Amino acid sequence: MLLVALCLGAAVPALATTAAAQDPPASGEDVLGTLVVAPGLSGTGERIYPKIGVVPSLDAALEDVTLRAVVRRDLDLCGEFEVIADDQAPDGMYLSDTPVDVEAWKKKGAEAVVKVHGRRLPSGQVELRSVAFFTDQGDAPVYDHAVTVEAADPAALRAASHRAADELIGALTGTPGGFASQMTFVYGGGKARRAYVMDADGHEPRAVTDYDRVVLAPAFGPAQQLYYAASIDNGRYKIYGAGSPAPIPLSQRGSVYGLAFSEARDQVAVSIAVGSDIKLFAGPDLANLTPATDVSYALHPAFTPSGKLSFSGEGPGGAQRIHVDGKPISPVGLNASAPVWCRHPDGVRVVYGVDSGAGQDLVASAENGSGLVRLTGGQGSNNYAACSPDGRLVAFFSTRRGGEGPGLYIMRIDGGRPKRVSTLVGDSLRWARLPQAAPAPAPAPASGEPLYPP
Repeated sequence: MLLVALCLGAAVPALATTAAAQDPPASGEDVLGTLVVAPGLSGTGERIYPKIGVVPSLDAALEDVTLRAVVRRDLDLCGEFEVIADDQAPDGMYLSDTPVDVEAWKKKGAEAVVKVHGRRLPSGQVELRSVAFFTDQGDAPVYDHAVTVEAADPAALRAASHRAADELIGALTGTPGGFASQMTFVYGGGKARRAYVMDADGHEPRAVTDYDRVVLAPAFGPAQQLYYAASIDNGRYKIYGAGSPAPIPLSQRGSVYGLAFSEARDQVAVSIAVGSDIKLFAGPDLANLTPATDVSYALHPAFTPSGKLSFSGEGPGGAQRIHVDGKPISPVGLNASAPVWCRHPDGVRVVYGVDSGAGQDLVASAENGSGLVRLTGGQGSNNYAACSPDGRLVAFFSTRRGGEGPGLYIMRIDGGRPKRVSTLVGDSLRWARLPQAAPAPAPAPASGEPLYPP
């Protein structure tokens, strides 16, 4: 079945390069010239995605409207499906108790159909119910699940709706989605640089730092609390916790230019100015930092899923290279920056920015630098990538003028299906699960049998 082949077992396409990451040509432009731009952005060889229908609803209740809007958008952004437009849905009344006409959706080309419904309970809570069908398996649902949330909290309602979408994605593909999450980034120039936080679908970006501080390098730390570096009154950049007026003491003195926490939040890395250089320090917490590498100008620290420390540091000729535990993995002669690590279901990928002409493009490789592929090309500057918690998507800022224009984009890690979620163009993007939100397990269908055999 097409849905199974494309959503579950498909590996990230091997967009091969004739230049190995360990032995490339000397010129950065020569290196990029050997890389095939992913088909999702080149306009050729576009893959076919399985169609999925989301049942319309005539219910005007806030809980129902919110749930359906969030789920529909997440299914569209996840890059696994082509969501059928509402105006292409089969004719029907679409009341909350109207049965799903699976056969009618099948005639529209849908391989799966999703129906969600939010309703207020007598207790005052809100019930969010999600049902899914495979159109080649008849009217019996393959997934049916409901959760309850407090009605008085719109943020909790949206978060629960994102989790419902994540579980539906898991039921249909075998791997839960990553939309019950949040992004942080810096927006603004000069002395107006502030840290922002927003939902993963681009909803409601909001500043979380005051105008009195110039912000760098926001990052989610223990308990998903936001930390960032900031300068006040032209002073040294120090680390602050969100909502805390006082800086956090560090064991190493110097202005901070980079900050990262490990996936388990049990390790932290900080880029700190030491004389005329910038050095990288790491440790179990900010009070116990020790030197992590001798490489100069070590910026943009990031931990790999296995706990190794990566960063962009000075290479031959002064160009920045991506290092992992002190060893370079990006090509010689290619100025590289801001690595991010994606725990993709088919294997770990590192994504980073490289200089390309007057702009910057994104490339990806395996953990050791092999299998280098190009994700963007010829569309302005594309940089500051961040990976979704499920490892299947990359978010990034782009100054492109074509398509949807400049803004914050989400695309598949193979470069396909780029979709703009915000018109803001900032820097220092990070993406992490919501506080206290454990990864959603792949739910079993109503029959108790797994949707796909192992």
